[in-house]
Amino acid sequence: MDKNIVIYPRQSNVDVFYNEASLVLNLSDKMQFIETFGMTALEAMSCGLPVIVPTEGGIAEMVKEDVNGYKIDVSELDRIKRTIEAVLSEPDLYHRLAIHAMVESQNYSYDNMIDKISSLL
Repeated sequence: MDKNIVIYPRQSNVDVFYNEASLVLNLSDKMQFIETFGMTALEAMSCGLPVIVPTEGGIAEMVKEDVNGYKIDVSELDRIKRTIEAVLSEPDLYHRLAIHAMVESQNYSYDNMIDKISSLL
């Protein structure tokens, strides 16, 4: 097994992993499938983590470019690399993204979602 990768089985508590992370990437290839919602990004954002997500699908709707994360196509590896380097090397940028990620995640809280569904009915 490669020393820079660890594979974990399905977890019931993912907070442990998010608490160890600085940034979360979802590198889904839109040519293969479209993320319809993006629970991993939402979980990360609720832990105050900036995210990099695909440019299409429900997952992209949660991310406001340069506000709480970035929407970058998986084929743009150089842009992904530059973005990661910028976010992790600029504390003010990181802090701003993290705060806005947490704020945006509250739009998907249980209470907010119940209110939105109830208003539709």
